[in-house]
Amino acid sequence: MTIDPELLKVIEKTIKEEVFKSIESVQLALLRREFLTRDEFLDAMNRMDKRFEAMDKRFEALQKRMDKRFKIALRRIDERFNNIDIGYSTVAEGVEYAIIKREFKRKGLDLDLKIRQHFTDKNHIVYPDSEDVEVDIFYYNPNIVGEAALKLSDLDKVRHFIKKIEFLEQEYDKPFQRFLFCLKVDDKIKSELEILTKNFNIELIIPKRI
Repeated sequence: MTIDPELLKVIEKTIKEEVFKSIESVQLALLRREFLTRDEFLDAMNRMDKRFEAMDKRFEALQKRMDKRFKIALRRIDERFNNIDIGYSTVAEGVEYAIIKREFKRKGLDLDLKIRQHFTDKNHIVYPDSEDVEVDIFYYNPNIVGEAALKLSDLDKVRHFIKKIEFLEQEYDKPFQRFLFCLKVDDKIKSELEILTKNFNIELIIPKRI
């Protein structure tokens, strides 16, 4: 039996097409197993974007909590710092002492100030239970006496300073220029402080930090 050559061509062509289709299907299946299709890729990217958005939101919430805790901690430190009266030891040394010298220099007094000077008060003018008097800022000729504090929350330090002035002026039998340096004054005592310093001719200086 002889098969028509044309029919054979058609059969061969059909077989080839089917084989190619099968191969393409297998290749496509292999490719899909190894690689994402465009839609699958976009879907995966969308899922990743959502995950990143969720992570960003969690991070922002965490950052806000951390910022809040940090602000609270700073406020507590600041409150403790403000309530500590460490006078000369911090204010008249180092940076703060440089600020005080700068303020005097602005007044035309470029002096080698004596700091933390101790005197003997035999008559107990300043303290009833001690003869030792410590003066934060002292200079003789021109006569200068000064008190320094980080913060004034009450007037006790100022009243003691007034007694120190009285003691020094008796000791040297000469008047002194009087300066009170303070970086911060509690609002509740500002009015009284202004009256007190004015009555005793004390110049209140609140330096600006630079």
